[in-house]
Amino acid sequence: MTESQVTEVDAATVKEWMDAREVILVDVREAEEYDFEHVPGAVLLPLSFLDGDDFPPLTGKKVVFMCAVGKRSAAAAKQISQAGFTNLYNMEGGLNGWRDAGLTTQGARFEAEDYTI
Repeated sequence: MTESQVTEVDAATVKEWMDAREVILVDVREAEEYDFEHVPGAVLLPLSFLDGDDFPPLTGKKVVFMCAVGKRSAAAAKQISQAGFTNLYNMEGGLNGWRDAGLTTQGARFEAEDYTI
């Protein structure tokens, strides 16, 4: 599979696929970024740990990669495609694109400030 076979997809489409349970959304940001804010239902697999040889075989599901803006996730999708996987997508705009589409996120960003000493 070549890089051109990794399709770009917008956040609204990813949300539709998630609602229909047709997709696995893989967040390739680092754990601290994910903990701060992430898409509900996304699976964390940081790019720094991503290995095509260890990527689980996923049949019958689309696999969408996401990051903060779409650059790291494009690299992740390319890496996994080179390991022979298909049905791969990169979410345009990443988390920023998700928020820009008016979709909800969750994480520590939304927790009340803790001023305890």
